[in-house]
Amino acid sequence: MSISIADALMLNELKPLKLLNKEVKLIKRIDKIGILDHELIEGIKGNFRSGDFVLTTFTPIRNYPDLIDQAIYDLIDCNIAALAIKNIYVKEVSESVLSLANKKDIPIFLFESNAYFEDVIEGLIKGMHSRSYMEIIESKIETMFSNDLKASLVEEMAFELNGDFLNYHQVFFLKEKRYINDEGIIEISERYKRSRKRPSEHGIFKYRDGLLVVLTYEKRPSHPRVDLDYLMTIGDYKVSDFYIGHGHISESLQLLDKGIKEAVYANMVCEMNQDIIVDYHDIGLYKMLLPHKDTWMKSYVEGVLDPIKSYDDGKLIETARVYIKNLGDMVLTADHMFQHKNTIRYRIQKMKELMKITSDGEFYEQLSVAIKCEKICR
Repeated sequence: MSISIADALMLNELKPLKLLNKEVKLIKRIDKIGILDHELIEGIKGNFRSGDFVLTTFTPIRNYPDLIDQAIYDLIDCNIAALAIKNIYVKEVSESVLSLANKKDIPIFLFESNAYFEDVIEGLIKGMHSRSYMEIIESKIETMFSNDLKASLVEEMAFELNGDFLNYHQVFFLKEKRYINDEGIIEISERYKRSRKRPSEHGIFKYRDGLLVVLTYEKRPSHPRVDLDYLMTIGDYKVSDFYIGHGHISESLQLLDKGIKEAVYANMVCEMNQDIIVDYHDIGLYKMLLPHKDTWMKSYVEGVLDPIKSYDDGKLIETARVYIKNLGDMVLTADHMFQHKNTIRYRIQKMKELMKITSDGEFYEQLSVAIKCEKICR
């Protein structure tokens, strides 16, 4: 059970903390909370360790700046996760201490005397429990996505995600169009979990770098998109801020793993094509290609496209991409590239020579698959 410093700072109870060494990376994880008081007398080393989030007022040595510096040096040597000082007596920290803390990536905070240790501790404990639970849920979703499981096991895992799930369901996968890090999607999933307005039979879960939304019903639903819009408003977010992929409506939770795969693959195509929402039913050849994204695909793309890419300064490969985007229509390709049709015809003939293919049908087929795979591998 742990939480990263970056995640912890998103907690309301830690909002009063002011970071002193802003150059530090907030990558360490907190797995224990400690209060520094009597250790100042007994000795700090041996009482604190890696992963500790340490709270203190430095009351026993409040009148001795040199001892305060030494105490912080000792904490840094213990490789603690972070130090938070309640500024009853200590109003600042020396530059030499902050410099060493920066090198060791140990953040040092000050917080006002009207904030309480108990609130910070309670917030951290809740946050660690929440993040731990979130990681367990995400691992279950990953297991369903990455494996072919028995139907009975899929159903069992579905109820582990949410014991109130109903049989009819549809899965959506959402990714932020302006994705920076996981903080936004974590906030949405946690806000949804805390909301009293949330329907118990649905679920929103962090998965990879997106949100997995599972909508479940007693009977086949007519308009799941309306429910999706409602769930996102609970978290004060707009569906239009996301790339959305979704799978079929299924009548049994034993098919939840299939729905997860369909939604994730549809989302990949949605993001690649910069669409608003994509149905798995409409992704065509990508149904076959996407499951192999991390296997043979990269070497296949290199084998087919590298001769075209290395031929000139990029004109030939760009022609190939536009040609496939226009479904092999030479006139449209010429228009989109502001080139004469004969120029496009010459470039296509050159591609055939480089690929060592004479048949028009085989050429288009191989080039189309390679271009699609290239988009997937980017």
